[in-house]
Amino acid sequence: MRRVEDTEYAMSIRDRRIVVVNDDGIDAHGLSILERAARRCCDDVWVVAPAENQSGRGRALSWRQNVQVEPRGDRRFAVHGTPADCVLVALNGLLGTGGVDLVVSGVNAGSNLANDIGSSGTVGACFEAAERGVPAIAFSQRQAGRRDSSRWACAERLTAHLLPSLFDALGSPHRVLNVNFPARAGGEEVAGLAVTRSGLRRGPTSIEEKPSTRGRRVFHIYTIREDEPSEPDCDLDRVLRGYVSVTPLGLDQTHHQDLAGMRARLTGALPREVAD
Repeated sequence: MRRVEDTEYAMSIRDRRIVVVNDDGIDAHGLSILERAARRCCDDVWVVAPAENQSGRGRALSWRQNVQVEPRGDRRFAVHGTPADCVLVALNGLLGTGGVDLVVSGVNAGSNLANDIGSSGTVGACFEAAERGVPAIAFSQRQAGRRDSSRWACAERLTAHLLPSLFDALGSPHRVLNVNFPARAGGEEVAGLAVTRSGLRRGPTSIEEKPSTRGRRVFHIYTIREDEPSEPDCDLDRVLRGYVSVTPLGLDQTHHQDLAGMRARLTGALPREVAD
């Protein structure tokens, strides 16, 4: 599989090969937005997306299972598996000869901010690509209301415009950019673009126990956290204030600031005979 080198980013995005994936499924409206945007910017675009909704699957993979793929038109494939499965098959034989230069994921129906990032299938597909040396960009659209006809307005208007600049800004084949659009009506302008860190959501999990079924206790999860940011200027805060947020993400999940202190706190933790 061909990997993109750092020095290659000076080339135009139009000369690249792009794979479009998502977690809402190949028939989702958000995917059509991203596919159109990619085709406006590039001449070699492939869609490899889940056959059905796979929201919240993170980087789940179908280990030791057969993953079926069905054609859905020219350079379009529906994968009976997770978003990460889609990336794996796209990068390992599905597209024939030639490598992949960029994976774009989304546009997700709903934001992927703060605590959402770890469970997001939209972002998980991007991490799967970056681990294999292909940079990736995740796009998500905060939804103000399911019945609001303008709830996709920001993504519709800005995705194609931003894509070339975001590609140029990647800088590394192992980089992921997490892009979230605010909920803005057609005539309502965004406040700007903010490159910012991911934050945390405040508030308890909204979960309710339902009547038992066949002797099993049943719980229904409504929301994981509310839209209340833990700190100012984090990704969630900025999107709520009307900004397009861009957060660079990496594969290294180490909390480097804790390394020295953790070493000191765990010195002598093992029994002497084991430590020796």
